[in-house]
Order: sequence, then structure tokens, then C-alpha cells
Amino acid sequence: MGMYSLIEDNVNKFYDIANATIGECEHISEFVAKMQHHAGLLTGSGELEHFEDALSECWNEYWSNYQ
Repeated sequence: MGMYSLIEDNVNKFYDIANATIGECEHISEFVAKMQHHAGLLTGSGELEHFEDALSECWNEYWSNYQ
């Protein structure tokens, strides 16, 4: 497995965890705090630079299904 594949797998793991975690959170700040523990999965991807923006997008997309 190449380095790119490893990074891509880790990013996918991060978003899998985010999708499993988001419904447990009442506010986006709680979601961001929980996901901070998994931010290392984004290392090397460039996604880490946009960590909170990406989580905000996940949050908005998830909760738009319940409006």
C-alpha cells in the first residue's frame, strides 16, 4: 500500500467516525471537540487545514435532513 492510499484510508476512517459521532452531539462545538481526538487521521491529507470547516459542512448536511 502506498503512502497516498494510507492517507486516503485514514481520511475515510475520520469521516466514518464523524458520521457515527455526529448524531450523539447537541451542538457543533461538542461535535468538533469529540472529533478533535481523531484529527491525527487527517495528517498528510491537507484536510487538517480545514478541520472545522469540514466538520461544519458535515454538521449542516446531517442536520438538514431533520429540518
